[in-house]
Amino acid sequence: MASNDDSNPHASASLEAARRQRRIGWTMTLVLSVIYFTYLFSVVLAPEAMSIPIGGNLTPGLLLGVGVIFAALILATFYVVQANRNDADAARRS
Repeated sequence: MASNDDSNPHASASLEAARRQRRIGWTMTLVLSVIYFTYLFSVVLAPEAMSIPIGGNLTPGLLLGVGVIFAALILATFYVVQANRNDADAARRS
């Protein structure tokens, strides 16, 4: 029967790395959700303001939409870097 043995350094380091990755993942999910829903509500509640031409075919809605995409890419990159760092730290400790 498997048990959670804290005296095993391999299991302890691996569990701690998994906890950190899970915490970072949920934080990133919350941050991106706030960004996305802020964008969504601004489009729904102020469509006139989001469709004002800024220059040519650019509008605030388009620029903010691209910003949401870039925010997702930045957060995903940050998550991958942190996950790799956690894995490396866990491997070093074990």
